[in-house]
Amino acid sequence: MTTYSPTAPARKRPGSGAGGKRGLRPWTLAVGAIIALQGVVIGALALSGYFYLDDLDMSAEAAKHPFGWDYVTLALNDHLTPGLRTFYWLSAHLAPYDNTTTVVVRLLAQAVATGLMAYLLAQLLGPGKAALLGLGLYAFSPLLVPSLLSLSSGVNLLPTHIGILLLLVMHVRYEATRELRYAVFGALGVLLALVFWEKAVLSVGLAPLLTLLYLSSGGVKARFRAVGRSWAAWVAYATPVVVFFAFFVLGDYAKSGSSPKVGDIWNVFWDAWMHSLAPSLFGGPWNWYSAEIIYYSAAHPGPITTVAGQLTAIVLSAVAVRRNGYRALRAWLLPFTVLLGTAVLLAAGRFEYVGVILARNFHYLSELTIPLVLAAVLLLVVPDPAAVAERGRSGLFPGDEEPATRTVSLGLVAVLLVYAVSYGVTVRGFEDRWVENPIRDYLTTGIHDLRTNAADRQIAIYDNTAPPAVATLLQVNRRVSDIFRPIERGLPNAVRWDDASRPLYMFDQGGHLLRARLVEEATSADQPGVFCAHPLRGVGSVTVTLSKRITRPDSFVRLDYLSRLPSTVSIRLADGDRTFAPRRFATPTLTAGKYSSVLLGTPGKAYDRVTVSTTDPDASICLAAKAGHPEPMS
Repeated sequence: MTTYSPTAPARKRPGSGAGGKRGLRPWTLAVGAIIALQGVVIGALALSGYFYLDDLDMSAEAAKHPFGWDYVTLALNDHLTPGLRTFYWLSAHLAPYDNTTTVVVRLLAQAVATGLMAYLLAQLLGPGKAALLGLGLYAFSPLLVPSLLSLSSGVNLLPTHIGILLLLVMHVRYEATRELRYAVFGALGVLLALVFWEKAVLSVGLAPLLTLLYLSSGGVKARFRAVGRSWAAWVAYATPVVVFFAFFVLGDYAKSGSSPKVGDIWNVFWDAWMHSLAPSLFGGPWNWYSAEIIYYSAAHPGPITTVAGQLTAIVLSAVAVRRNGYRALRAWLLPFTVLLGTAVLLAAGRFEYVGVILARNFHYLSELTIPLVLAAVLLLVVPDPAAVAERGRSGLFPGDEEPATRTVSLGLVAVLLVYAVSYGVTVRGFEDRWVENPIRDYLTTGIHDLRTNAADRQIAIYDNTAPPAVATLLQVNRRVSDIFRPIERGLPNAVRWDDASRPLYMFDQGGHLLRARLVEEATSADQPGVFCAHPLRGVGSVTVTLSKRITRPDSFVRLDYLSRLPSTVSIRLADGDRTFAPRRFATPTLTAGKYSSVLLGTPGKAYDRVTVSTTDPDASICLAAKAGHPEPMS
């Protein structure tokens, strides 16, 4: 049985020598066309999307902090992601909630990743039809859809793709030239991937696998000796891994892990293959997980899709064996090795809480696109190590590219058309659900009204929680002050939150900014006929008891006072034996000479009294309190 290799030297055409002048090569033009088509398709889809829950949370967090080491090393859940933190800081400070800018950045990053994939495939297979077929499979893989359309996924995964592909491209060059500089460049790719997504460490193993399987020749012992000879590269690639994870472990970022069970690992591995990876080989999964207010990048294929995915893998394997023998099946080691590591991590992470839905979440599987595409093309076309080394030393075109042919197999055309239709169904299903995102209307309306009302006056806003469709319980930054903080610096007048000295507004469920009032639910227990029912004179404290216990998580206390002199006080809310500070104005300075108020937002806890203390011996203050919730004025 013979092995077809597209890497044999091509016939030279007159005037096409290395020193001859020529324009762009047809293969280069084809690569450019694929990248451009990918940009048009994904760009059009991404522009119809918008920021989502994680994006608001991370933008709000970025707007709180000055840029620096303390900020970029903040834990994100239990992850260390300085690259992601840096992106959101730049976005929040330079282009807050500008979806178009983020789309352009994502498309540029994906163009770089697709270009690197084209170069890697050309290194391995030569700049010909096989490389273009693999590039098309990569550029339009359903595994990339959430990476491109969802900003939070894209910020993690697109730089990760670039880093992994840079590693593999440079590793092929290193194996061909033995020049250490290429191993160093590969190590930089590893570092780039890690600072955006620590799970990229699993893909570092693709480099020694390429050496073992495709960049060396001979028997098993000879191939393992070739791996050993590249020890300098392994040291270079391991250096950023060791440094990153030493900081990760010493920083105590991972807090939710547990010992993975073998059964859980198998469940994740098998479910990811059955319902995510295998269907993606033919453009699946077609259907996505869907709930009323959840837009989740998890595959939800039906039985037909699942079976079709397995048949696709079987047919690929059968054709590979027929063309290249059973040894061609070694290509599956590339994706299966990374998938096994992924299954171990997911089983040790949140599997006990979330289950196999993790195995269908493309956020965790996106970088598997690279080894999966490599496996698909390397099953059908086995590289010649000598030709790969020649291209590594002399460039992709040491002679000439594969000559174009006028005839194209009708079977291949049919396969490409079926894949295109299947991919279109998958993308359309994701996009139909994604564009229903309610955050766009809420933020667009809120930003417009905020700018309009702040244009000619100073206003204050009740800092209640955003609607559930905009901010979930899982978010750290759930209040409207958090969500709108990134745009505050661009407003004509400063906005105050919970400031009773200014006209008070509130955002309604649709993001409209309206004048608001406090609807009373409880008042302080006044004494009839007594002018100052709750006096505070000199050093000491007074407790103002409310007429009923308030349990509403989004309530406010309005503390009314009359102070003879300006005095600084300390305010605590209380419930039983527990006391806690309000969100703001825990130690305000009370103004003198007129009736005034302090508006106290509560941190989602029940309370039944307010305690006010002072260390000012000259203090003379009369106090009263009302508790309730804000509502728009009719």
